Amino acid sequence: MTFSVRLKGEQTAVAISSETPLLDDEGQVKAVRCPAAGCGALVDLINGRLDRHSMLGQECHTSGVPVVVGEG
Repeated sequence: MTFSVRLKGEQTAVAISSETPLLDDEGQVKAVRCPAAGCGALVDLINGRLDRHSMLGQECHTSGVPVVVGEG
């Protein structure tokens, strides 16, 4: 699986995961691993965006950013 994350004012980051994403009953991706270096948390996707989550006791900088998920 590959997915890309675009942070405000930055290029799109592409992450590749060997894990299968968590899917809902309709086959839509509902959770992925956070691509931020040092994070890797399993994060829910809400309306195509990473849900708020913490890294090292602070909110991860990828919280709320849009995610594009595809086969890869």
